[in-house]
Amino acid sequence: MRIFLPLAASLIFAATMFASILAAADSSPAIPRMPDGKPDFSGLYNIPYTPNMARGKEDQVPYTEAGREAYLNHDAKDDPTSKCWFPGVPRIMQSPYPARIVQTKDFLVILFEYETMFRLIPLDGRPHADKMEPSFMGDSVGHWDGDTLIVDTTNLKGPPWTWLDTAGHQHSDQLHVIETFRRLPDKVDYQFTVDDPKMYSKPWTHSRPLTPMKPTPGLPDLIEYNCSENNKDLNHLESTKPALQPTR
Repeated sequence: MRIFLPLAASLIFAATMFASILAAADSSPAIPRMPDGKPDFSGLYNIPYTPNMARGKEDQVPYTEAGREAYLNHDAKDDPTSKCWFPGVPRIMQSPYPARIVQTKDFLVILFEYETMFRLIPLDGRPHADKMEPSFMGDSVGHWDGDTLIVDTTNLKGPPWTWLDTAGHQHSDQLHVIETFRRLPDKVDYQFTVDDPKMYSKPWTHSRPLTPMKPTPGLPDLIEYNCSENNKDLNHLESTKPALQPTR
């Protein structure tokens, strides 16, 4: 009988440890959920500014020859956002300004401080619009894969209207962006993939955390952003009031 005592003690110890693990899992913070049980992404978030998607690993960018040439020959003065054009997708998701997510059963709405822009993403799994004219922000549609929200964006303007980032990584009119949003207790795990066979030999994937932030007391969630499109040389404008003309 004594032969079985060590085995029994081991089984009791293992069962106790397993119960402790389950208890710890049960006590872990739960993610916020909507009334229908889907993860709730609603909130004010800090978007990590990523001016260069290569992030110091330029040699690992999966360029095609056309993509490499486009990047090497770009000129920083031609940055489309300097003309106040909308940054497009995915660049809007790497901007140095906060965003508020508003979620309903049918839509995910992302309100950006940057250029007072928004994205309206249906969540019913609908197909992309037929014969849609390409636009800065494209056509985004979303669907659920369990607790993961997948957003697919097409019909994006090609060059010279938008760049992928401030560093000047380029894309073509074949750009297709796939994003995933996963709600965690303390943040949103955000990932996007650039699929552009003209410029990149394979899909180029990036991950970023969207972290909740508190509004600044005395200020609105999103501060007004004003940018005058194509206003390239304000210094040469002169007043029509003689008293305000510069003395020559």
